[in-house]
Order: sequence, then structure tokens, then C-alpha cells
Amino acid sequence: MKKDIYRERLDAPLNENVVNFISSIKDDLWIAEEDIIGTEAHNIMLYEQKILTKNEIKEILSSLENIRKNLVNGKLKINNDFEDIHPFIEKCVIDEIGIDIGGKLHTGRSRNDQVSVDIRLKIRNELNELSEKLIGFIEVLLNLSQKTIKAYVPLYTHFQRGQLGVFAHYINNYISQIIRSLERIEEVYNRINKSPLGACAIGGTSINIERTRTAELLGFDGIIENSIDAISSRDYIYEVLMVNSLISLQFSRIAEDLLIWSTKEFQFIDLDEQYCSVSSVMPHKKNPDTLELIRSKTAKIISDHFSASMIIKAIPSGYFKDFQELKPLLKNSFDTLFSIIEIFSGIFKTIKINEVNMIKTIDESYILALEIAESLVHLFNIPFRLSHKIVGNLVKESSNPKDIMDKEKIESLIKKIYKQKIDLPPNFIQNIQNLEKCLENRISQGSPSISEVKKTIKVLDKQREAFNNKHIKRVEKIKDATLQREAIIKRLIS
Repeated sequence: MKKDIYRERLDAPLNENVVNFISSIKDDLWIAEEDIIGTEAHNIMLYEQKILTKNEIKEILSSLENIRKNLVNGKLKINNDFEDIHPFIEKCVIDEIGIDIGGKLHTGRSRNDQVSVDIRLKIRNELNELSEKLIGFIEVLLNLSQKTIKAYVPLYTHFQRGQLGVFAHYINNYISQIIRSLERIEEVYNRINKSPLGACAIGGTSINIERTRTAELLGFDGIIENSIDAISSRDYIYEVLMVNSLISLQFSRIAEDLLIWSTKEFQFIDLDEQYCSVSSVMPHKKNPDTLELIRSKTAKIISDHFSASMIIKAIPSGYFKDFQELKPLLKNSFDTLFSIIEIFSGIFKTIKINEVNMIKTIDESYILALEIAESLVHLFNIPFRLSHKIVGNLVKESSNPKDIMDKEKIESLIKKIYKQKIDLPPNFIQNIQNLEKCLENRISQGSPSISEVKKTIKVLDKQREAFNNKHIKRVEKIKDATLQREAIIKRLIS
């Protein structure tokens, strides 16, 4: 096996088994294009600092562009004898234009700051794609919410039917959680969008580089000042995996809701057949396999986060090979999350809401007991604790939910517990049984009353639009930097 271009310090080549053990070149394909882009920006800066001549920068950029074109088109032949993608690309340039010029491409830079900038560039793009997909998913959910504002449903606590609500209220709850995830993405993005390039191995360089210029060419908001911090910190990777893990927790719970509601025991929803499978033996089965797999796949994303913490926790300050094991965790985390969002979007676009069964469940429950208790407080100023006791006894003495709608029994319990004779209005029971009127009485902000749900939908849509605008600005900044860099490359090559 040939010695690689970094190995002049040692006489013996790496053992073949060692190469297979330590090589990350297959995983590095995920950041290969970013590696070329970062190298181009670095060399443009070297030219502007008069470290490279016009002819040298022309040769280097022409070679890098040729490699990038072959990479994008799938024509680049990867040599697995290399430890990672960075020396491989450098060697490709040297093989094409010679070491006299190609050997200058890595001037004032280390593989340590190089890999850090590659990963930040990649994560930045992945976070923007994640934002775009989540914003699109919110649009799907908002459409469903608009359609189910009057779809009455029980709201559950402790897996028991608790209060009256509408299906849109559940959907708005999902959207609110996703909005918070978009907030976290924005915060993480701002911390990630700083350039480590120019920190070199760990202690900077004596070469007259200009770090702010490479940051500008790559669309970063600035540089990471401390050279140790720039090459050794991996909190940004942990933080990204944490955000993905939190989104996964939310998604797993949503999947669990849908799984429960789709059972014959509930029958609140019906999943479209294209998102279900069938049993190999039981012909009557329609299995929600997509939802089951969302639960398990989110567990893998959560484990990626945990694995990263185990890798990072024992590494001292400085650069270590352990860091390369974080790349596959990142890739798997994003790829899996993207696929889940795509499946969820399809499920919620095609889902059918069984309003008849949801109302039937309400009718068969004691869910309106709280409406009775609060009505006694409103109408007669009965202390709530006594009103709670009256209705609690009403439920205890009832054999089915219809029994609590007995005007005379309620009046009797009021007299027994409140020690006062009160005549309920003639329409008291009728008002309690009117689901629309019950919800109208929910005047607290954020409740499932129709007016509050409509108001919430407007607020959530505005928040979605605001995050979409932030996302567009982030993407446009990268695009502007890309256009600037490409124009310079085109001018220098021609």
C-alpha cells in the first residue's frame, strides 16, 4: 500500500486492517462537496492575500471544480486506502496539476479546522432543510385544523376522558410543539453559523491568512475566535442531535396518539390504506405499520443523541480521532427525521376523522360533569369545592352518564350538601347537553372553544410565516455567498 501524502513522518505504511479500522472515507462522502467548497474559499483567500499567484489559483480552482463536478455526477472514484476524504481530495488535485502548485492548496490550514468547517457547512444545510420540511408539515396540520374546528372529541388525562374539546385543539397542540422546535433550530443555527477555518491544527498559523474573508465567502456570520474552541468543541453537534431528539420525542407521541385513535376500541380516525399494511394470515387486519415504525425510528434518533454524548464526554480539549464517529450519527439523525416528516405529512393529508364515533364516546362518558359543576358556580355562586362534591356524589350515584342529567337529583344533592334549596333553570340540562354552548362558555385563553381555536390557528399561522421568513433569509445569505464565490472562481479560472 502506498504511503499517503501526510505520512512522511513515518516510514511504514498503515497496516491494511488498521486502514479499514480507522478510515472514515465512506462516511465522509456526506461532507465531500462541503470539503471542496471550503477548500475553494480558503484558496481564494490565499490568492487575495498574495500567497498564491494568479496562475496557481487558476490551476487549483480548475482542478477542484473538476473534482466537484465528478463527485456530483457520481463519477469520482474513491480510493478507500485513504484515512478520510480530506487527503484524498488533496491528492486528486496534486495528481492532476502536480505538487509544485497542488501542494500549496493546504497552506495555512489543518485537517482539524477543515473537518470542523465541513461539518458546520453540512449541518447548516441540513437544518435549513429540516426547517423547510417542518414548516411544510405545519401547513398540512393547519389545513386539517381548519377542517376539524367543530369535530367534538374527548380530551384525555391519565388515559381517562377528561373534558370536552375539538379535534383541531389536538392538532394545534402538535403545531405548538413544532413551532418550539423551529425556535430551537433558529437558536442552534445562529451558534453553528460561525467559521472555524483558519484556526489551523489548534494554535493558529504564521501564514498571513484572513479568517474573516473565508467566513464571508462561505456565508458565515463571523468566526470562532479561540483556535482551541474552533477545532475541539463539539457541543454544536450535541446540540443539533438534542434538537432532533426532542423533535423525535414529539413525533413519537403523535404517532402513539394516532395508533390509539385508529384502533377499533376508539375508531376516532381512519388511516389511508396507502399508509397501512395487511396481515399475512388474518385477512381482516389493516395494520398501521408506518406509525409503529415512526415510534421505533425516533428511538434511533434519540439513541444517536445519547451515543454522541458518550463519545464527547471523555475527550480532553484538542482534536481527536473519536470525533469522526459523530458524522454517521448526524447523517442518520437527519435522514431518519426527514423520512418521518414525509410520512407524517402524507398521513395527515389523507387522514379521515370519525366525528360520529367521537361524539358517541362523549355521550357514553361523564365528560360533561365539570360543565355541571362550573354552571353551579356561575349561576348560584356555590363554592367550587362544594360544587365539586355535589357533582362527585351525582356521578357516584349514577349507573350511566345519562343519570347525571337529572335535574331533580342535582337539586336534591345541592340541598343535601350546600344546605340550600335551589331551583335549577328549566333549560339547565338542555344547555349542558349542548356541546357547542358548553365550548362557548370556555372563555379562558387557549381553551378549545371555537373562537379560541380559530384565534389560535391565526396565531400559529403567523408564527409559521415568521419562521418561514427567517428560513428564507438564512438560505438567501448562503446563496449570496455561493454566487459571490462562484463568480470569483469563474473569473479566476477564465
